[in-house]
Amino acid sequence: MKDLYKTLGVAESADEAAIKKAYRKLAKELHPDTTGNDKKKTERFKEINEAYEVLGDSKKRQEYDRLKHAPIRPDGMPEGFDAETFAQTFGRSRAGAGGGGMSGEFDMNDLFSTLFGGGGQGAGFDPRRQRTRPARGSDIEGRLEVTFVESALGGKRTVRTGSGTAVEVSIPPGVEEGGRLRLPGQGAPAPARNGTPGDLYLDIEVRPDPFLRRRESDVELDLPVTFAEAALGAKIEVPTVEGRVTITVPPGTSSGARLRLRGRGVKNADGSRGDQLCRVEIMAPKINPDDAETKKLIEELARRTASGEVRRF
Repeated sequence: MKDLYKTLGVAESADEAAIKKAYRKLAKELHPDTTGNDKKKTERFKEINEAYEVLGDSKKRQEYDRLKHAPIRPDGMPEGFDAETFAQTFGRSRAGAGGGGMSGEFDMNDLFSTLFGGGGQGAGFDPRRQRTRPARGSDIEGRLEVTFVESALGGKRTVRTGSGTAVEVSIPPGVEEGGRLRLPGQGAPAPARNGTPGDLYLDIEVRPDPFLRRRESDVELDLPVTFAEAALGAKIEVPTVEGRVTITVPPGTSSGARLRLRGRGVKNADGSRGDQLCRVEIMAPKINPDDAETKKLIEELARRTASGEVRRF
């Protein structure tokens, strides 16, 4: 249950006068007329009014204290909770609680939410019709390792659930390392008849690819090319998430240039797709120091291309 004493900033042992003093102080500070209808402060103003609706009434406070310290049942409600008693005790508020502007019938839905953390939210809720909910099985957490290609394009996997059965899991395209999949009802079986099983949560681990890496929705690749391929141009097969494709290296390509394969990257949830960027790395030839003929050829090439001299710094 929510701690209404903390809401008002008082100890559980506080007497009626201390509770009233704390409430009036907060109500004055947080009243919409003072705060200019600040949303957060208005919400806080509502919370202290709801807390005082309970703690400012000896009968309601006594019932609240009993429920607050009671053991919790499997359905999440305090031991000894009775919907009819709850409705009779909390069903009607005092007009103008402590001068805070709360008057008339108290909204049972709001009050149930205040005490039990949202368990009664929803249109038409009535605590008098509350029934013990079947016990729920525990949630289970696990991990699912997927390939780089599966993380980029999506896929299907078969996994074991909490009950030991095999189910097919859809891996959404574009899923990243650290992502989480939720399989409702595939966790631990319910501990009691008519209960519901828990959920299965799978944390995604992406197995690295030896060549490809991801940057947001793009895929990157380092592309080694020879000096001759860079100078004269070439067609080279490269790996992608959909298999090998041929890329064209234009003549005169420099090291560090990025060649783009459009639409070969990661699939996005909105249906769009990234590109693959191939970063050129020119591999200098290794010359045998005793190979004078090859050395002369390279020196001659250097003289002939002197007009295209490199600008360094």
